[in-house]
Amino acid sequence: MSSDDVLLGLGLVPVLAVGSQLTARLLRLPAIVVLLPVGFLAGVVTDVVHPDVLLGDLYQPFVSIAVGIVLFEAGLRLSFGGVAPEQHPLVIRLVAVGVLVTCAAVAGAVSVLFGGLDARVAILLGAILVVSGPTVVLPLLAFIRPARRVRSLLTWEGVLVDPIGALLGVVVFHAVSSASSGRWHPGEMLASIGVGLAVAAVAAGVLWLLLREAQQHAPRQAVPITLAVVAGALVGADLIRDDAGFVATTALGMALANQRRIDVTLMLEFQQTLVQLLVGVLFILIAASVSPADVEAVLPGALGLVAVMALVIRPLAVALATWRSVLSLRERAFVAWMAPRGIVAGATASAFSLQLAQQGIPDAGLILPIVFVTIFGTVLLYGLTGVPVARRLGLAGEGGTVVLVVGGHAWARAVADALRAVGVGVRIWTGDAGEQAAARAAGFDADQGRMMVDAVSREAELEEVTDALLLTGNDDFNAIAAAQLRIELGHDHVYRLAPAPDGIDLLPPKNEGGLLPSYEEMERGFADGGRIVATAADGISLSFAVADGATRPAGSPPAGRTP
Repeated sequence: MSSDDVLLGLGLVPVLAVGSQLTARLLRLPAIVVLLPVGFLAGVVTDVVHPDVLLGDLYQPFVSIAVGIVLFEAGLRLSFGGVAPEQHPLVIRLVAVGVLVTCAAVAGAVSVLFGGLDARVAILLGAILVVSGPTVVLPLLAFIRPARRVRSLLTWEGVLVDPIGALLGVVVFHAVSSASSGRWHPGEMLASIGVGLAVAAVAAGVLWLLLREAQQHAPRQAVPITLAVVAGALVGADLIRDDAGFVATTALGMALANQRRIDVTLMLEFQQTLVQLLVGVLFILIAASVSPADVEAVLPGALGLVAVMALVIRPLAVALATWRSVLSLRERAFVAWMAPRGIVAGATASAFSLQLAQQGIPDAGLILPIVFVTIFGTVLLYGLTGVPVARRLGLAGEGGTVVLVVGGHAWARAVADALRAVGVGVRIWTGDAGEQAAARAAGFDADQGRMMVDAVSREAELEEVTDALLLTGNDDFNAIAAAQLRIELGHDHVYRLAPAPDGIDLLPPKNEGGLLPSYEEMERGFADGGRIVATAADGISLSFAVADGATRPAGSPPAGRTP
């Protein structure tokens, strides 16, 4: 491959990754549903995207570091405060029972569906397909937006099962490749977990000291410091024990998520951007490494495996793990219908398949295509059916437009009531206890404002919110909150009251849109007998209905948007 071919391939991979994610957003599909077929087609149509040719010996190390960063970012979401105490045993049971049942049942199903398949390969496939993972679970949950308790449980399961499943795959791989020489024993998995946790403990101490200094004197250095320590922990743990790095990075993220002295907001925002790019690149490369002939050879059996996993194995594992738990029957049903496979399964399959084939293990070349079809089949199945199933079970998010009204005084509640009258979901944030009580009495979801919490908690608070109206009497607060919420929701989705003409206001951004009448104007309008009228002909719009029956706009929002 020439240098121009390498340059073309290196440029094409991120273009395909980001382009697929943008396309999926426009089509309102989970990004992974688009990424896998695009990567597969790129591998068929071109030679420059094939990872073995493009990256050569760098491919597997790149996958390991990328997956380690993904697991670290996922670990940052695992705050113990985010799981109710009664759910802690449930998470443990779901992971432990799920791993054991899935490994044994998938190995048995593979042996039946692929008659004559080498038993060692079947057992290894059972170990590989244990993993679910944040690369697929978190995007699907963000897309489906199920009830909080179910979302929390599935998030913890998806993040924890990745390093455990990867370690199990390594254990089985070593058992298969070295059983004849008697060089392997079951304690290797525990040793790898111990090494990973020990490295994570050291790395967490180093990272805490560095971030404390950066937070005080150079906050923008938090991102490069974090990436350096995460990469160092992954590589250091892996050099000591194979794939102990996944345990190290996940535990490191969890340690950072559960301390309160360091602000993780800056690094988390960059991590989210980096992780989205890495996930896209990884799926493109993994999919491009599979040939059509490989897929055709295993397609009937692999599709049968997807059906058995979705309809038999997962429901059985969830039924055993959640027996007599606090989950309702509907919550158990949704958990049983959410077990996609992700990038860790693809990465380990890619590595193990090649090494076992080089050792002359029969049927080793079938591992990667079977896993690829399983990944694509489960992601497609759950990605397309997750929302309807969640809605059928009464566990889906509100969907559509959900407006956050910041301010709980009388006319702010009138604005919220007008929006609700035309079918818009509404939440109210206000710090005044009396205003909260009045809003709740009127049937609104009302709580204290959560603007100043860490980025993870704020993301959870704003998960279903699509638009925001900042209606407090403090112009400076409205300006600051609008600037922050635009980062979360987008510039065309945040509206604030215009500052008083003679008041002191922070310098607004150039060409700031989304300005409503000032607080004083709104007060006078309501004092004169006016009321808010919402219409939903072409998007949602608000207007004043004054005492003489005439109407006038309550703002100048973009066409079709909520003012």
